[in-house]
Amino acid sequence: MERKILWLISFILICIVWIKVEHSEPNQTSDTQVNKTTTPVVKEDEASPVKKPLAEEVTEVDDNDASEEEKKYYKSHPISGEAPNFAEIVDVKERKKAFFNFLKPYVDEKNQLILQDRKLLKTFLNNKRKLTANEVKWISALRKSLKLEVKESYSKADLNALLNRLDIIPVSLVLAQAANESAWGTSRFATMGNNYFGQWCFRKGCGLVPESRDDDADHEVRKFHDARESVFAYIDNLNRNAAYKSLRATRKTLRDNQESISGLALAEGLLSYSQRGEDYVDEIKGLIEYNKLWRFNHPSNPVTP
Repeated sequence: MERKILWLISFILICIVWIKVEHSEPNQTSDTQVNKTTTPVVKEDEASPVKKPLAEEVTEVDDNDASEEEKKYYKSHPISGEAPNFAEIVDVKERKKAFFNFLKPYVDEKNQLILQDRKLLKTFLNNKRKLTANEVKWISALRKSLKLEVKESYSKADLNALLNRLDIIPVSLVLAQAANESAWGTSRFATMGNNYFGQWCFRKGCGLVPESRDDDADHEVRKFHDARESVFAYIDNLNRNAAYKSLRATRKTLRDNQESISGLALAEGLLSYSQRGEDYVDEIKGLIEYNKLWRFNHPSNPVTP
């Protein structure tokens, strides 16, 4: 009888131990899985204070073609060479260097053209004589391209309004937005459409259809012949779109106070560029600061503004 009791007690103890082991094993597996998923692997190019943008993300709407003057300029000033394959540049520092060196000349080129036009426009403002027919025609073309009313004659106020829109965009801001919008030149829109800034268009076939586009949407991401056209269109967009009125006001204040026009200052006027609003502005400012992009703001042969 005693043997039966001891055998029964032993059997019960074995069952209890087995049940405890059975319940503890799933928890141990779960802890291991949590540790694997909560320990991020930080790559060198992600060690930045700003997050990496989605390659399929599109932002600003701009369905305006290049002006006739710009089309003539592109034809008379062709560029050679294709964009580097940035995805193949493994070293992050080298990729960034190649990206900045590739786009900066186009930003400088556009800004220099703007400064030349500003210089001529200021001579008209300082002249007391009446504008000639050719001068009115030239001003009208500029006003049309910058979305200002075209008139038969122009007052000093009209010329000043044009001067406010006809101004540079700092290289630092352009490079920061290009890096953010194109995932450092590796996005589908950049590699297949030379679009580094997420500009939209609304004619069927005018660009690339975003994979994330809603079924009832009709926009496309605009295609450009080359990166220079994308840079020029982006700068034109900031200079003429009503959404960036505050950006232009900040720039005018800096200009009036004879202060440097910086990307950090103008970035505050980009709230409407992305649905992310203030977070987007912080990303752009973070890119400028982290990569010290203000070092690119001075062209080699500047024109007096």
